[in-house]
Amino acid sequence: MVTRELLRELEGRGVRLMVEGDRLVARGPAGAITPDLSEEIKRQKAVLLRELQRAGRPSIHSLPEPLARLVHAAAGDHLNRPGFLPAGIVPNLGAYVLASAALYAVGTDSDRHLLDLWAAHKAWAN
Repeated sequence: MVTRELLRELEGRGVRLMVEGDRLVARGPAGAITPDLSEEIKRQKAVLLRELQRAGRPSIHSLPEPLARLVHAAAGDHLNRPGFLPAGIVPNLGAYVLASAALYAVGTDSDRHLLDLWAAHKAWAN
């Protein structure tokens, strides 16, 4: 699997790879990384580290496709309703999504806001 394809596959599963020092760290939903994907990540670790170090900080353009659709729906005012999230009810799901996406894009606690966006995506899908 080519590195770009691997990154797209992981993003589609909600997995985000990050560089912490000289370590490659994966964060995402439980069970999203299969044993085959884990082996592929190990095999391409050096290339992935270089790619991620070059990519720099997260941006709204680096969101996985399902989350990008969520943000576009919020920007189009299609989520102007309460959202039932694991952390509690938000009165306006769209405003919550836009705030989380903005904080993710500027690099403020990006991991947490990415998880917030996945939770909002789940609430949107229900």
